[in-house]
Amino acid sequence: MQISNEKVIARFQIGKRYDRKKDIHHQFGGSSQSGIAPSNVVDAIFLFSGDSGEKYGYNDGDEFDEYLGNVFSYTGEGQDGDMVFTRGNRAILEHSQRGRALHLFRSMGKSKGQKYAGEFVYASHRFEQGHDKSGAQRQLIIFQLIPVENAALIEIAESIDGVAESPIPKDLTEARNLAIDAASASEGATPQSALRTLYKRSKAVKDYVLMRAAGICEACMKPAPFIRSNGTPYLEPHHTTRISDGGPDHPRYVGAICPACHREIHYGMDGAAKNLVLQKHVLKLEAML
Repeated sequence: MQISNEKVIARFQIGKRYDRKKDIHHQFGGSSQSGIAPSNVVDAIFLFSGDSGEKYGYNDGDEFDEYLGNVFSYTGEGQDGDMVFTRGNRAILEHSQRGRALHLFRSMGKSKGQKYAGEFVYASHRFEQGHDKSGAQRQLIIFQLIPVENAALIEIAESIDGVAESPIPKDLTEARNLAIDAASASEGATPQSALRTLYKRSKAVKDYVLMRAAGICEACMKPAPFIRSNGTPYLEPHHTTRISDGGPDHPRYVGAICPACHREIHYGMDGAAKNLVLQKHVLKLEAML
């Protein structure tokens, strides 16, 4: 797998309307004709949802799941025959593994722009029967995407009901292998198992990057500000290719940093520049392991 170099982050305002060609693709790349548009400029995948897809059997929309909370069900791409995990569908499935953010836009109608719905994380998917553009029956892929803010709550949770505590890795190599495996999506999960799997995957990545940092902030290189009640140094995981933190990622895209650096990256005047330095540092660390 090719390791992407440090890149800027695509930023949008929730609820704001954007011109697809001018504001999105002209600046950040990606196909202006596809519902799923991976960028070749930034580490992001742009998803577009609208009524025009109904003639191909697409049926996107908001749902509430008792385990995952607010979920956006997003139909995969492909107008003829069964949908398969290639191209855009594969990009969604592997977005965490490749450190790519999912940005969702809702079409407001012809010439009315794209309303930004926010950044999301793949949680699970299911298969449903539907029709293609000729009316023939086929298999659809329905992705369950959760807002990254919800994924962040799962990531920082101390425990999740029904999830046994994972054994502590014996060394950094074992922790890294578990984290890399965790970055790969789990296929065909039910919402209940998806919640548990998402927690376990996020925890494996978080545990590894904290072990890798060994109590030293990977941004400012200073010791953690205090020791947690369990005796470990307090640092926070930061996803270097996303607007918000949350959800599993390949460890090459996650840094362990102190609260001060974390807040500066998200809210500081020089936060973007500091994030780029952190990206480069973490990529270098991972290349050495």
